[in-house]
Amino acid sequence: MDTLILITTVYLSIFILRYLVFSFSSFGLTSLLPSNRKIQADKKATRGQKIRELKHSLIASIQTSLIISSIIYMGYQGLNKVYFDINQYGYIWFYGQIVFLMLLTDFWYYFVHRAMHSEKLFKHTHKRHHLSTDPTPFAANSINSFEAIIDISFVFIASFLIPLHPLALFLSVTIAYLWSTIGHLGYEILPKNFYPIGKYLNLPTYHNHHHKTFNYNFGYYTTIMDRCFGTLHPDSDKTLKEKSSHQIFKIN
Repeated sequence: MDTLILITTVYLSIFILRYLVFSFSSFGLTSLLPSNRKIQADKKATRGQKIRELKHSLIASIQTSLIISSIIYMGYQGLNKVYFDINQYGYIWFYGQIVFLMLLTDFWYYFVHRAMHSEKLFKHTHKRHHLSTDPTPFAANSINSFEAIIDISFVFIASFLIPLHPLALFLSVTIAYLWSTIGHLGYEILPKNFYPIGKYLNLPTYHNHHHKTFNYNFGYYTTIMDRCFGTLHPDSDKTLKEKSSHQIFKIN
């Protein structure tokens, strides 16, 4: 029991701190970006919207930390395939599992995300996240309890099927959260001349179009699944090309 309390306390503290650092620093970054990089130039988030996003994201961060803590604790008890000695499977697999989880996230989330937009599931799962039609970085984890479980459930399942190291698991979840925060900036950050590569990444432009239109751009890390299944918003590429053509930081 002491071990469970320790693991839970550590992960709970880290997840909350991580959310606050990522969201506030990213929001501060937007003040350095020029207005012609803003994707929905006619929109401005209200104080009420930001408070709502912050509150819901903190609650979801707590829930996610509890799920991750349970996965680690079950590994400690020998109930799943979580292991604690990196040398047991070597560094190739240590880094390989991070890449694997990222690829799995992109694949899993596309189909789950698209399913949550169905008429029967939307109001029970994903509606809270879409209260922000022009989101801020505070909205990165602004989801309800059911969606929080759905989003992380594939990691829970994977822990029984493949060896996972706690640090690799933490890094993969942190990378995913950082990417989500970037996706909710509301400003495009792709540097000039990187459009040919950038169009395959689920950058702020693509996810902002998702919040604006609801029925397009369901991917997580990339736009590959959307391109393959015909769910890429028809204006997304054009908007990315236009927004990324501007200077990325303000010049006084």
